[in-house]
Amino acid sequence: MEAVRPILELQDRWSCIPAADELLIERVRSREGHHLFFYPVEGRLVHEGLAALCAYRLAQLAPITFTLAANDYGFELLSPEPARLEEAIEAGLLSADHLLHDIPASLNAAELARRQFREIARVAGLIFQGYPGSAKTVKQVQASSGLLYDVFARYDPDNLLLFQAHREVLEKQLERSRLGRTLERISAGRIRIKDVKRPTPLAFALLVDRAREQVSSEKLLDRVRRMVAPLERAAGQGGAHFARGRGRGFR
Repeated sequence: MEAVRPILELQDRWSCIPAADELLIERVRSREGHHLFFYPVEGRLVHEGLAALCAYRLAQLAPITFTLAANDYGFELLSPEPARLEEAIEAGLLSADHLLHDIPASLNAAELARRQFREIARVAGLIFQGYPGSAKTVKQVQASSGLLYDVFARYDPDNLLLFQAHREVLEKQLERSRLGRTLERISAGRIRIKDVKRPTPLAFALLVDRAREQVSSEKLLDRVRRMVAPLERAAGQGGAHFARGRGRGFR
């Protein structure tokens, strides 16, 4: 706690530290677009499901495209245009109602089922993985499974392999029952929206996770150093603590 104290103080100074019965949502604009950072602190698997669900529900209000990221602390929704957050909250953005309809719809929108289908298709023997010594790359296997998924989804929507992919995502990856309990807890508490000038220490961890998924010839550490430099300058005296702390409490 002593090691992470400067990070928490900086988080409180730039935004706030949410109470146990609060959900903190940070909103910030950058050169990448408009960011929404949610911090339910329920674990990565639940946050992946919540990110897909919130993105789907926000998209029902107006056409919009989101890039998603999630970690153990929360999740990020990044869009080119500002999302209608307050209106969505009033309409039940974080409600446990209609989950039986919204979760499957959000799975298709976020392509989580497509990713799960790759492993199912491999086990089922539908994908040729190459000859010994010349195996296909992960990208090639993913392209093959994606094509099969699209064909089944369009021409055979009742295919048992598609059903298996959805079921595994719901029960294993998204932990559907826990996701419902999380939404009930959030609905019973308070939602706190903070407009911030720059990504906070909690948000920075999500930015790094999203950068990890990008294809780049640069080393991740070099990109992280470039991302953290302006935040350290903005933090002033606490900047050195920001740089040291990001590898401890906020991975």
